[in-house]
Amino acid sequence: MFEEIMEILPLILPLLVIQLGLMVYCLLDLWKLNKNKRDKQDKWVWTLVVVLFSLLGALAYLVFERR
Repeated sequence: MFEEIMEILPLILPLLVIQLGLMVYCLLDLWKLNKNKRDKQDKWVWTLVVVLFSLLGALAYLVFERR
């Protein structure tokens, strides 16, 4: 079992790093860079979408909100 995990880990680890980096970028963009563009309620909704749906939520934020 441990050997199987060690074989898969080099494939999964870069994807996890990319996913985490994308999530952090979206959250920083949402809360720091665009202070005047959105109201507080909209920010909280997008924060929940990005955190709960991780990769898909971050991609949705970039596609639909980042104009």
